[in-house]
Amino acid sequence: MSEESDSLRTSPSAASLSENELPAPPEPPGYVCTLSEELVTKAREELQEKPEWRLRDVQALRDMVRKEYPNLSTSLDDAFLLRFLRARKFDYDRALQLLINYHSCRRSWPEVFNNLKPSALKDVLASGFLTVLPHTDPRGCHILCIRPVFPPWV
Repeated sequence: MSEESDSLRTSPSAASLSENELPAPPEPPGYVCTLSEELVTKAREELQEKPEWRLRDVQALRDMVRKEYPNLSTSLDDAFLLRFLRARKFDYDRALQLLINYHSCRRSWPEVFNNLKPSALKDVLASGFLTVLPHTDPRGCHILCIRPVFPPWV
């Protein structure tokens, strides 16, 4: 018997496998880091983000959401959860609380979050309430000034 026919005999086609033996569908690709080396270093120093632990940390937050808030309708995507971890320097409890607060705000003020488009902010920007300064800070970050507008009787 040839080697080719021998390999065909030992590796059955998908059609001949029972439902329980079918290979699992491929999972969608996870997070792929697109940070520059400079930003990876900065994230490590300032946020305690370690590239070798990043996916473990995201999975830990995902597990907390599933366990403590099973009915929370939220994305459990790696990149989405990583935003909350970074915002709270990889403190799981604080990142979870931020995620809960995020959803609470979205539910409390649907008029702000539903159909949010740049055109909806045109009046706010024109009022002078929010202003972006023309120059950046020494690190190149844009500076946003918020000037509360008080009624004339205050």
